[in-house]
Amino acid sequence: MDIIKVFGTNLRNYRTALGLSQESFAEKCGLHRTYISSAERFQRNISIENVQRIAGALEIEAYKLFLESENVEWEMKSINLDTSASGFSTNHHTTHDIIAKYRQVPWSFSIYHGITLEEIYVMAPKTLEPLYQKWEHMLQSATHLNNPKIPVAFVRKNGKKVYPIDPGNPIDPDSIHF
Repeated sequence: MDIIKVFGTNLRNYRTALGLSQESFAEKCGLHRTYISSAERFQRNISIENVQRIAGALEIEAYKLFLESENVEWEMKSINLDTSASGFSTNHHTTHDIIAKYRQVPWSFSIYHGITLEEIYVMAPKTLEPLYQKWEHMLQSATHLNNPKIPVAFVRKNGKKVYPIDPGNPIDPDSIHF
């Protein structure tokens, strides 16, 4: 285990999951953008004080920046536009706890016509924040929501299209970090 690589990778993943640029994140934790950049490129040995500042800005416990993870959990959704047009299904009993989980994982959305895969989009959890907030508002007067939908138009507008592959601008899967 290379602790500097683990830290830098986790820092980048947590930062991008929040939808923050290096510059805006650096400002949030009171560090310089080049400091964050060099940490994410495994070129900086971080002091304990700065680990605490970074974790605080990410709103996570500091130890999570040192956890080596080979597997990333994804929330994967699909829709068949020939049979369903109301949006991607979520959880049949969506609660505050489910929404909290949704905020922690990247999403993939597959769009089919019949059995033919037409499009795939990926999305950082932060991108879905307007929907999470809408659902939380609805939960003020309910114990759970019955399968709130994620509109296909929202996914197409806000997601990163990874399929079909654009030969002129292919997406390298390793370049997708959440």
